[in-house]
Amino acid sequence: MPGQSRVWKYLVLGILGWIVAGMVAIALSNTPAFSGHGIAKAQPTPPIEDAADISPDSFPAGEGPPDAESGGLEPFESLTAELEKQEGLFTTYSDLEKKKAYLAIQPAQLDQNFLMMATIESGIGEAGLFRGWPINDLMVQFREAPDNFVHVVVPNTFIRNPEGQNWQQRLLDTSFSDSILFALKVTSIDPDSQAKIIDLGDLIMNRDLLNVSQSLGPAIESYARNQELSSFDTLRTFENNIEIGTTASYSSAGDAGGFSLASLFGFSLDGLPDSRGFSLGIRYSLSGLPINNGYEPRQADERVGYFLSAYRAPLQFGQSDPFVRLIHRWHLEKATPGAALSEPVEPIVFWIENTVPPEYRAAIENGILMWNEGFEQAGFRNAIEVKQMPDNTDWDPSDVRYNVVRWSDSLGSRVAGLGPSRVNPLTGEILDADIILDANVVRTVLQQYRTRGLEGNGAAEATDYLQLCGQASQDWYVQWLALQKWGTNGPAMTRNFADELSRFSHGNHTACSDYVGTQQAAFGALALTETSALTRSQLDDYLQQYLLMLTSHEVGHTLGLRHNFAGSGSLSPAQLNDTDITRAQGMVSSVMDYVPPNIAPPGVEQGDFFPTRLGAYDKWAIEYGYKPVEASGLQFSEADALNTIADRADVPELAFLTDEDVRDFIDPEVSPWDLSSDPLQFAEWQMENAQSVWSQLNRLSVSRSEGFGGLRRRVDTVFRYFDNNTSTLTNYVGGQRFRRVNPWESDRAPLEPIPVAKQREALAALNEKVFAADAFQFSSRLLNQLPPERWSHEGTRLTLAPLDYPIFENVLALQSFALSNLVSATRLGRVRDLEYKADTEDILTIAEVFDSIYQGVWTEIASPSEAVQDLSSLRRGLQRHHLSILSNLVLRKSGAALAESQSFLDFVALAVTLGAPDDARVLARYQLGQMYDDVNRALRRSSGNMDITTRAHWEEVRDRIDRILDAPLTGA
Repeated sequence: MPGQSRVWKYLVLGILGWIVAGMVAIALSNTPAFSGHGIAKAQPTPPIEDAADISPDSFPAGEGPPDAESGGLEPFESLTAELEKQEGLFTTYSDLEKKKAYLAIQPAQLDQNFLMMATIESGIGEAGLFRGWPINDLMVQFREAPDNFVHVVVPNTFIRNPEGQNWQQRLLDTSFSDSILFALKVTSIDPDSQAKIIDLGDLIMNRDLLNVSQSLGPAIESYARNQELSSFDTLRTFENNIEIGTTASYSSAGDAGGFSLASLFGFSLDGLPDSRGFSLGIRYSLSGLPINNGYEPRQADERVGYFLSAYRAPLQFGQSDPFVRLIHRWHLEKATPGAALSEPVEPIVFWIENTVPPEYRAAIENGILMWNEGFEQAGFRNAIEVKQMPDNTDWDPSDVRYNVVRWSDSLGSRVAGLGPSRVNPLTGEILDADIILDANVVRTVLQQYRTRGLEGNGAAEATDYLQLCGQASQDWYVQWLALQKWGTNGPAMTRNFADELSRFSHGNHTACSDYVGTQQAAFGALALTETSALTRSQLDDYLQQYLLMLTSHEVGHTLGLRHNFAGSGSLSPAQLNDTDITRAQGMVSSVMDYVPPNIAPPGVEQGDFFPTRLGAYDKWAIEYGYKPVEASGLQFSEADALNTIADRADVPELAFLTDEDVRDFIDPEVSPWDLSSDPLQFAEWQMENAQSVWSQLNRLSVSRSEGFGGLRRRVDTVFRYFDNNTSTLTNYVGGQRFRRVNPWESDRAPLEPIPVAKQREALAALNEKVFAADAFQFSSRLLNQLPPERWSHEGTRLTLAPLDYPIFENVLALQSFALSNLVSATRLGRVRDLEYKADTEDILTIAEVFDSIYQGVWTEIASPSEAVQDLSSLRRGLQRHHLSILSNLVLRKSGAALAESQSFLDFVALAVTLGAPDDARVLARYQLGQMYDDVNRALRRSSGNMDITTRAHWEEVRDRIDRILDAPLTGA
């Protein structure tokens, strides 16, 4: 990539694999495949002719087709004579060595609901194909069809008739449809039970019921399933489930062709010994759904953060909302009903997998058991139990009967953890949950993450993309790459590419959050090591606290809880390091937030690094979801009793905001990776910490087993940390506080402008810490000690360029994105609207924002009293970027001009102006005129005391302004 092609080449990552993994995690946690209470009645459908088209070639050699007189069915006795029979939820017949496996569907099992799940049992260590990761869930029915066929159907559970009115059912039957996926030929019929025998291989392997190949995503788009090499490995039946272990082999199918994000990023699988093929172990689980087991679905409340199953109910008079929303939760019952505190009839049991390193098992166990404090508030004692999986056991961690904390390893994944759960889509009852923790989180914290795919040029574009996590410019970066690769006639201008980009960005949410999270943890350990001479024992304490917090966060997801990004603001910055407070009431109100390491500023005694107990919100949320409630007194219904609990949401420490509430960065005090009730102050402290670490780094910062490449990685880690905290500052400008409130329970407005004093404090901090001429100071000795790793062998990628450290590009990129974020069209529109939304006349205006930036970026000419100074190359670069933004505002350039950008930063300078308020364009023209006069004055005052490069810069700025002000507008 020309120009800023080397911006943020800190690491090389398998980005598209992360995208796939992020999409799987979000799909499982945020958008369950099915949900609710009732099912629209299925309509009879004709047989699928293609499925009945059976040729003699379809059968093994020597067997031939069945006798036509038997209706195309094989005799039951001859089919099953030499097969192993297992009885359980279904009866199965199999000979796996001969690749034969059959499922017997009893007449009573037709038209019944079953849950089919797929999990990666063994992966390839990259691209989201990790052991233990879920692939897909589907609720299915088997329905009898004419001509000895069975239809495999996904019932429509989104449209419901919970009251069972006949007239309503007739309307639903003809208004909506189930999804009939395919028809399976009945192979035989048991003459005694009349069970229909179907081929399991046809159901799972050939027809790909769970859409596994597509769900694995772009990572394997150039591979095709190799049926010859794929096989059944294990088949076990139990009372309530069937477990099917398979090997799914894939062989190279060549370039898929066409426009895709995979081809845009040049994605490839690096960990394969031969790129022509690989195999995955995929576990399928077919389970029955609980019926009349005493579980009571619970209504959701938007003030309490639970994952949901939702369905549309029939129209009811006086009810404007057609949806019924049920929270996801486990089936817990008190062993002693009516007791204030009782053991559960059946506790939630988590097993720690025997692959977890012994030294981390205690932290993981404590992270799980932390939640018992929350269940006590809901009336349960010892609701959760933890057991250690024996080294020699006869069950598999993917078996749906067990909830397992699994330990995964990969080639440099930055996905720290995953906490999905499998849910009864009809009721919201959680049936199974496996937590996956990645071993690379330990390597990252210990700065030992040098592994395949993390160095080199092969995925530089993907690496640059990840550096923009949390920035609005991620989509712009992908569009910029598309224009560079395919030009204006490429997919950047097509609907298909726009749809793929939307999917890419949505799925990347998890990839970005995990990437930032692991980098934050790495910075914390680095900062403590460099600034406080952290001992090995203290570093181990840091790691143990991190694993405890990570585990508790993922366990919270498996209990049904969503993220709560309002959860980190319960303590003031000064209280964060007071262990008497943090260990008594918790460091945060919710561990469901993304919490950065608590690194004390210089001169302050260090407290706990991460939360070590639940916060007030966590316990309250568990109370809402799990406390047995019933109508009593003035509460006439269960809904009234639940509303009494939810009404406490107006208490500050019980505030809840989740993913969709923070993606437009409107509330700077509720976002991932902030901490304390004053995130602005905390961010400033962390920027000071970053500067302190930079000043301490030297060749002795690396271990004896590392080279200078380890020092380079540490410098990059600090850059990422500094940039993340810079974003906190910019988001204060035009910001508004947002809270979920019930209009009938609180007179508080859900939106409230950030106080103007805070917005001005953020602008001042940006000028001082980011835009100032002396904001970034590095020793030449350090910069000359930053070559990349020089190993070149299997498992590494040799970095060929840049061999030297791109300090100019890294600093300029950080400054330019902060500036672009500050003057983006969206932000300036919010500043404009403060005129109407603020309840005071003292408000921040676009003019004040522009003037603050001018004073910070153009300090050398903004004040007539200042002596004219020579400018560094960084200073000139930042001023040119600001001038480009003002120019694009004045000239009213349209999106079509994006293709003419000479670098990504030029692209961003135009993209941020699209849709800007007219006041911003007018003020940009005014400021250019002011700048023109100030530059002329500086040139006159400097006489011959200015170096030639600075003079040339000022003259070029003056001439460029002159041309801009005289140029015709490109858009009216």
